[in-house]
Amino acid sequence: MKAWLAMLCLCLATMPARAQTPPKPTPEAATAALVEGARNSRSDAMLVLRDGKTVAEYYRSGQAPGPIEMMSATKSIVALAIGGLIADGKIPSLDAPVHTWYPEWKQGRKQSITLRMLMDHTSGLQNVMRADEEIYPSPDFVQLALAAELDSEPGKAFAYNNKAVNLLAGIVAKASGVPMDQYLQRKLFAPMGIQPGQWERDKAGNPHAMSGLPLRAADAAKLGQLVLDDGRWNGGQLLPAAFVREMLGKSELVEESGLLWWRVPAWGRFIADAGSLETMRKAGVPEAVVRKLQPLVGRSFEGQGELIPAIEAALGEDAMETWGKEVMSRGLSPGKIFKIDMGPMVAYAAKGFQGQFIVIVPQARLVAVRLVASTEDWKPSDGYDDFTTRVIALADAMVQGDLKPLP
Repeated sequence: MKAWLAMLCLCLATMPARAQTPPKPTPEAATAALVEGARNSRSDAMLVLRDGKTVAEYYRSGQAPGPIEMMSATKSIVALAIGGLIADGKIPSLDAPVHTWYPEWKQGRKQSITLRMLMDHTSGLQNVMRADEEIYPSPDFVQLALAAELDSEPGKAFAYNNKAVNLLAGIVAKASGVPMDQYLQRKLFAPMGIQPGQWERDKAGNPHAMSGLPLRAADAAKLGQLVLDDGRWNGGQLLPAAFVREMLGKSELVEESGLLWWRVPAWGRFIADAGSLETMRKAGVPEAVVRKLQPLVGRSFEGQGELIPAIEAALGEDAMETWGKEVMSRGLSPGKIFKIDMGPMVAYAAKGFQGQFIVIVPQARLVAVRLVASTEDWKPSDGYDDFTTRVIALADAMVQGDLKPLP
């Protein structure tokens, strides 16, 4: 069940709940709410900085833990490696075709797949949603991606794709001449005083790009600060400012998606109607499953904190497994099924399964990190699903007027 829940949570990564009351909390109250949420969700680490100075922190054990696996938030760090290689002159542009590094793709439909498409999930490469079904059994994640067929025309459809992202590890290695983890150590981690844990690798020795990087909360916050400051660190320009802005800009197909970073709205809700059921029927979802979801019609759900429990209640036992196999496996994300009502984009985020977050609110100059270690008794309430909501509430309390939309 956890694997399907992971995919659902990632598809909802940029949908905080809509604020129910208009009055702003005080900064003190908003800070206290963040710490309370960290404690109640069994967070191992939470750290909030404003202009590099600590605003709030919480550590479950009473002191800052060592590196914790960032899960899919790793993807956002991998994006920084691409920016470094552009700065080094090793990658010509985000629109360079993948066959620049893998000539076997210089034919057929794959010849039009670009680096940008791998990073904004529009490559069209075939992908099995559950990484444990296809990716983890593979001895070589890069070769698995290279061998993938196409499910859609490159650049024409958004589909969250772990397999395609793993190909970035091969591209970084070819462009830099060293494995991706070694390149990031030299380019960013060492200059910034970051001490990562052991990056997970496949059997062929490729560092995973989809996940696998352990970081301390303070080090994750440093990377968030680097992004907030347009690639500057201690007076030096480690990444091109133009690249950082492009990385965070909205993709052509999905406003909430940048290049391996999420763009976060001030609030969001999902609305179920008769069209939601018809969309599932047309995609081939079994009628028995569609009928179970009928009670959702006519309801709205404030963020994933309300939507996930409603799906679980409707589908009953093994709900997330059913949702994954019968709905998500057919390419139906919640955004394709339900109507979405969203506020303006006000923050950027890296997010990983189980509740790994780096959240950046530029207008308030805030960087917030939340990490939780993987445990056998982890449960959905440990995911701190409304972390981004509470960070945005704190940012809103700190600024004059409303938070302004991102560019």
